[in-house]
Amino acid sequence: MLLLLAVVLLLILAAAGASYAAGLRVSEPGWQDGLTLGQWRVVRDDCVVASGTGLAVQNIWPLHVKLQTLTLYDCGADDTATADAFPDGLPWTPPFHVQVAELDLSSLIQLPFSSIAVDLHQQSQHWQLHASAPQVALQVQYQRKQGDWSVSGGGALGAVLPDWQGHWQLQGTGTWQGTPDGNMQIGLQGAGPIAQSQRADLTAQATFQGADWQLQAALAETLTLNEDWQLSASEPLVVTGSGMALAQARVGLQLAGPPGIVTLQAHSDGDATRQAGLEQGRGSLRLQGEGLDGQVDFHWQDRLLVLEPTSLTLPQSLTAQWQTPLHIPMAGSGRTALPLLLGYEGLKVKTSDSQFQWHLADPEDESPVDWQWAGDLALDGPWQGYQWQGAWQGVVSSNGLKGDPITLTARQGEDLLTFRLPVKTLQQAPYGAQATVTGRMAGYPVDGSLVFAQQAAGWAGTLTATTALPQFERGGKVTLKAPWSLRDGMVRVAANSTASISEGLIGQALIRPVSLTATEPLQINAQGVTGAFDFRSAGLLAARWRLPPVSGTVTLKGDQAQGRLAISEWQSELWATAKLHDDGSATGDMTLSSVLIPAMGTGLPATPLQGQLEGEGRWQWREGLNASGDITITGADLDWGSVTARGAEGVVRGEYDNGQVQLSSHGPVTVKTLDIGTPITDLALTVNSDLSQWQFTDVRANLLGGYLRSPALDWPSARPQPVVISRIDLAEVAALQKPPPVSLSGRIGGYVPLQLGTNFLVIEQGRLANEEPLSLSIPASSSVQAMADSNQAVKLALDSLSTLLITDFQARMGMDKIGWLDAAVTIKGVNPQRKNLPVVFNYTHRENLLALMRSLRIGDEITEQLRTENR
Repeated sequence: MLLLLAVVLLLILAAAGASYAAGLRVSEPGWQDGLTLGQWRVVRDDCVVASGTGLAVQNIWPLHVKLQTLTLYDCGADDTATADAFPDGLPWTPPFHVQVAELDLSSLIQLPFSSIAVDLHQQSQHWQLHASAPQVALQVQYQRKQGDWSVSGGGALGAVLPDWQGHWQLQGTGTWQGTPDGNMQIGLQGAGPIAQSQRADLTAQATFQGADWQLQAALAETLTLNEDWQLSASEPLVVTGSGMALAQARVGLQLAGPPGIVTLQAHSDGDATRQAGLEQGRGSLRLQGEGLDGQVDFHWQDRLLVLEPTSLTLPQSLTAQWQTPLHIPMAGSGRTALPLLLGYEGLKVKTSDSQFQWHLADPEDESPVDWQWAGDLALDGPWQGYQWQGAWQGVVSSNGLKGDPITLTARQGEDLLTFRLPVKTLQQAPYGAQATVTGRMAGYPVDGSLVFAQQAAGWAGTLTATTALPQFERGGKVTLKAPWSLRDGMVRVAANSTASISEGLIGQALIRPVSLTATEPLQINAQGVTGAFDFRSAGLLAARWRLPPVSGTVTLKGDQAQGRLAISEWQSELWATAKLHDDGSATGDMTLSSVLIPAMGTGLPATPLQGQLEGEGRWQWREGLNASGDITITGADLDWGSVTARGAEGVVRGEYDNGQVQLSSHGPVTVKTLDIGTPITDLALTVNSDLSQWQFTDVRANLLGGYLRSPALDWPSARPQPVVISRIDLAEVAALQKPPPVSLSGRIGGYVPLQLGTNFLVIEQGRLANEEPLSLSIPASSSVQAMADSNQAVKLALDSLSTLLITDFQARMGMDKIGWLDAAVTIKGVNPQRKNLPVVFNYTHRENLLALMRSLRIGDEITEQLRTENR
């Protein structure tokens, strides 16, 4: 018994010694229904090959081992060892069952999951492997006797590619007994980036025999890369190879988007007899569509890609051209000449002495790609109506810019702008600089600067600019100051940013200061501008007129805006809205409300005394301003020197088109009383005007107990226009002079051709006649008696006309431009006090009618004032 125990101890010691010699190191041994090891590791050549925890031997035959963790490490290859041929199959082993709760392969390969659960089982030389991770599972089987193998698996695509979603499946069968062969199918369902809504299905099939293999993959449907571009396969991807060496490849891809279609065709030159691999091949990149045109033919050999000369049309009116082949090394680091001619609309940018180089650093570096362009740039061509020129020599790299200041000039007629950007502060992060512009634009002097600096989360700076408005003879300086920041694709302009115009003189008018101030931060992005402004104007002073201070607000929200302007002293307000459209045009509404007060007419020819003005309309901006609307005037009283208008009302349609104005009334414009020395009442007419020519139609008014009518009157007019007057009461005519020198009764009418000049009135061959019997009586007065006593002939005429019944009255008249009226009158009738004495009276008269009317009106005003004072 003692001898048997000694033999067992010797065997245990021998096994422990052999294990230690093989590099096995253990700790925390124990026994719990079998041998347990708390920790263990395998060391070879001072390198840990594997380690684990929680090892438990559940059974000796068949062997059943459980491990809590198993970690494999990369100790590097033995340089002295030679690669063995691929084995003919898995070796014979006793039956076993190994379970690993957490297998860590991170030291060997990069996986998106930290550990894998593995269950490896072999019974009767039938091998089975089951591996799983969160949302991923894989099964492999192998029959050693027949050499048949199979593999299947699947799971969530996001578990393998974190930025993608969808599912994957793997199926494969084959033999492994001697030379291995088989085929595998890989399928992706609903695969696509998480950020995109559309998904695509991908199928791939691989076949192999020994070291030779072929892979064929195709997209089942298009793959949306972003909101606009879709990727599809014009033909399946086919790749063949032997071992790790690629023998031949062929690919055809098509990218479709709003500008057009981009088609890539490429293939290697290798075949079954000439194993060139991917070392040489050729292909083409073709651009087609409304915004794309051209083709790039290329080939590669000996790790050198050659792009043949071509000319390309790119989106956004960009063009690119090179006239000599471009030789680009196919390596992680390299250098190539880059002689390009770039274009944008009419601008051309040409490179010379142009070199581009790059270096792919370690992926763990902060900047995995180091690149640099060095050379000369020359810019020339027309753009936005200006002729541009510029030149720069320097270096652009992944670290910044180096070189001379960037200088551009833009010329248009007498306008010349110079832009300058020093780059010495752009050589390393954080970047910052100050760009300046000086010169003249549209006749205006311009002096501005843009300061910018890189910050942790974007860019910030200040935009400043000054100019002087040429309309000002003195003053009128425009100043802009706007602190800004750029972050997450949005520009923010700080509150209290201002644009202002200083006080200045235009002719005899003093323009008080004007300012526009941001009352809150402005946000500018692809959707437009959001924010609010405060508008202030101190008004205007002229020799005889004054505009009071104007205040208002402007609110912007994306492509919409609304504003309000007010003149509080005049009780006037203007509201307006605006909407910006994609084609650069803008439309909006406007509303006007104002009380008419005398202060509005200070120093002007017309003075509004009272009334109300209301207006509403729409406006549009498309290569110029267009506006239209209705203006309603109610209860308006106005004075034009000696002419007064009371109770004016009407609705006038106004239209403005790039400086052209058109006015037209809706229905008649009415005036209760128009006093031009002779009161005109109930005036009604329709109006049409472009401010230089006025057309009045359907003119109607009451005058001196009768009325006047005219179908149309133009002002100014080149010829006389007919005006008909009728039922004029002679008693009211006589009453124009106080006291009346004669007593008249009856009504007359006639035809008065009027020519209305810019500042004159002409009557040409007017005719009046009685419309009923008339009467004339000359009352006795001292002045009449004095006239009778002065001359016997005058006495006889006055006696004949003292009382006259008129049966026929004819008058012919004309008036020149300065108001002189020439009249010829013929009166026929009888004097009942002289036994019906027949009387024929011919009379001519010349008088300045405008002066007479003015004096009559002034006389009436003086008389009315005296009566008021006597009361």
